[in-house]
Amino acid sequence: MEIAGKPPLPDFENPPVVETVLSAQFEALADMHTVHFGLFWERIRQQFPKTEERPAIAPVFERFDDHNKSRPRLHFEAREAAVPERIWFVNEPGTEMIQLQVDRFIKNWRKSADEDVYPRYEKAIKPEFERDFQRFEDFARDQSLGPIQVNQCEVTYVNHIVAGQGWQNWGEAGKIFSFLNGLNSFEDSIEDGAFVIRQAISREGQKVGRLTVEVKPALTERENKPMYVMNLTARGMTGSGIDFFDLGRRVVVYNFARLTTPAMHEVWGKK
Repeated sequence: MEIAGKPPLPDFENPPVVETVLSAQFEALADMHTVHFGLFWERIRQQFPKTEERPAIAPVFERFDDHNKSRPRLHFEAREAAVPERIWFVNEPGTEMIQLQVDRFIKNWRKSADEDVYPRYEKAIKPEFERDFQRFEDFARDQSLGPIQVNQCEVTYVNHIVAGQGWQNWGEAGKIFSFLNGLNSFEDSIEDGAFVIRQAISREGQKVGRLTVEVKPALTERENKPMYVMNLTARGMTGSGIDFFDLGRRVVVYNFARLTTPAMHEVWGKK
């Protein structure tokens, strides 16, 4: 898919987004050890006072030279000392998080309370990623860990589309998703639905990434209300560094609006 020109992006007053993720994957820093995670934490501890350890995320690249599409690239290294696989650095309210491993830097915004408002990509999400990623690049340089050579970028938006406004049960997925209206023409109505859509992202006729859309039914944690979880991830690479982010975000937002119905757009306050 290639978006001709730069048409205005759809904008919603109350979008159902509950989490955004910007991720820069880079060539592994072979000299990064356990002590470096602690040293970096000292630089950001005032803003991100809480930590957790998690399994590492395998490297993933979008491929267009065969039928395999996205595939993790696994590689094994012998290390004399154990290195934390992935560390979360979390702020006090739990709304912002940095995830760090030897070949990936990730920044999350997460809705942790009903009153939390999506802070907007241009105003906060991207500028704050750039600020924190620069802090890590400065740290890597100061510690002689080598330059950060980004090789793949990801933009993910997680949406919780909760029953109660515009639809009531999972079988009414056609009221939410614009391409599912015909499903209710069967003799027995559907009970629920899950699907995955993948589409190449092109720029100037060249494939530079891929959009993956995943939708599945779920229940809200507190009230057990039906909802659909809709994840949109744009992954790829243009130029150097994190240049892909702006294109990836445009593709995610444009396709979120394209794949959902005008009725739901009214619920979310489309401007």
